[in-house]
Amino acid sequence: MVRTKNPSYVEKSNPPADLEEEATRGDESERDSDKTDSIEKSNDKDSSESEDESDVMQPLSMYFDYSQYTKPFKMSGKCYISEAVNLLGGHLKEEELEWFLGHPQFKHFFHMPKDSNHKLMGMWMLLLLTAHLEKKNECWSIVNGTPIRYSLREMAIIYGLYCHQYPKFKDGLGSLNFARKQFKGRQIIQYGDVKAKLLSMKKPSEDRLKMAVLYFLSSVIIGKKKGGKNAPSVEPFFLRAVDDLDLCRTFPWGRMPFDENMKDMFHLMGHFDGVVGPQWVFPSFIIPLELLAFEAIPVLKNTFREDVSDSHAHRNCPRMCKMKFKASKKKGFSLKEIYDQLGTTKEIDSMLTPTPREARLLAMIIDEDGGWDDADDPVADGWSKRLIEKDKSIWFEELHNLDVAA
Repeated sequence: MVRTKNPSYVEKSNPPADLEEEATRGDESERDSDKTDSIEKSNDKDSSESEDESDVMQPLSMYFDYSQYTKPFKMSGKCYISEAVNLLGGHLKEEELEWFLGHPQFKHFFHMPKDSNHKLMGMWMLLLLTAHLEKKNECWSIVNGTPIRYSLREMAIIYGLYCHQYPKFKDGLGSLNFARKQFKGRQIIQYGDVKAKLLSMKKPSEDRLKMAVLYFLSSVIIGKKKGGKNAPSVEPFFLRAVDDLDLCRTFPWGRMPFDENMKDMFHLMGHFDGVVGPQWVFPSFIIPLELLAFEAIPVLKNTFREDVSDSHAHRNCPRMCKMKFKASKKKGFSLKEIYDQLGTTKEIDSMLTPTPREARLLAMIIDEDGGWDDADDPVADGWSKRLIEKDKSIWFEELHNLDVAA
């Protein structure tokens, strides 16, 4: 794997840090103070530039060289939220649909803004700017000299699914009785088979509801890269889980797509080996990655995103329900448009800070340790210590200059 060396790297040692964040951003009453908070953060960052930052290190290497940062790239996803919600809304009876609308996790997908086109260039920018670290459960991108973290905590803030540890003996939960009955013992059950079977079930029944749940999970949580005749089977665990609808209500559905996200990201960067390839398909749920750059960088949020009506998003909803991409005649926007708006800004949040309401939500949907049982890395652990324990920002002037020049 190509590792682009950082010319100013100086090796030092830093201990890891636990993560516990204070709430400063959110609802309408809290949004009024956002501008003031942003000014204060900006002032803090400006003053910190002259501080002694010897307690943090720049990354030893990046996954991509600076020469790759503007390369055109085609990225697509296999997350069909809009299609799945529309199909279920038109096919199911009210009492069946109520199972989804009353689901503590899935309900958010039915009133979040719907867009059949993913806007993935913000995500691609973060991947291009990813630092090569030892961590496997978090990813750090360096944007204009400022690290931005993607972790289970950021994912939970954005999409609100349960992110607890898996139940013991996860792979033995549920049963295959339902799948065997509906698909006549077939070994490979493709996504198209599930959709066709659901549409063939004309009358409400418990079996139809289970098939609807299987279709929803396969459309939204984890898809498959390949479609058509050579498509692989849907997730084996989904086939087991849907035979127990009580399990489907309480299972931590946020954990699986996060684990898949991390595998997909590291696989992509390892596959490209430092040189941008022609195209890539992300089969896992990518909404948090799609939105992260716009949540962490105010200038991108203000340019490309806007609030949604309160009638469409409850105040206790996660962030994916509260904003949407601004209407445009185009299906998306280019990487160049992202960079043009990014400019030389240093107003960037390294970690997403939950509002008080979001902090209460996090307490319910994520374990106290936040999933941080991860490999030690003196660089990333040093960043976390400075950001959390010392409540100080991080900005690398040399990396900022290199980014802007690239």
